[in-house]
Amino acid sequence: MNIIVKISLQTPDGTVQPGETIKLDDAEAKALIVRGFAEPAGKSTAVKTPETKTDDPDADILAIIDAIAVLDESGFGKDGKPLVKALEDVLDRDISQEQRDQAWKRYEQDNAS
Repeated sequence: MNIIVKISLQTPDGTVQPGETIKLDDAEAKALIVRGFAEPAGKSTAVKTPETKTDDPDADILAIIDAIAVLDESGFGKDGKPLVKALEDVLDRDISQEQRDQAWKRYEQDNAS
């Protein structure tokens, strides 16, 4: 499926910048669309993705976890945690430090060896 990315996306072939089109398998493309990180390309009526916070706090945390995964080293502070501002830039919306901390804790648990 062809999608237009709304965030910088790291691929094996390099970085895809916001507004650029990329072809991904359907499952990956749909996951990015659902989280608001992309939209389908070539459709006159794009799938609506939530622009504002959802009523499901777990969905917010999952979106922040996904945003953490795409940060480069400049998106992290001296304490090793992702910067709230860097996450807000990826998500294109405000988040709280508490939301960042919850997402970071889950991210670390999910990625522990």
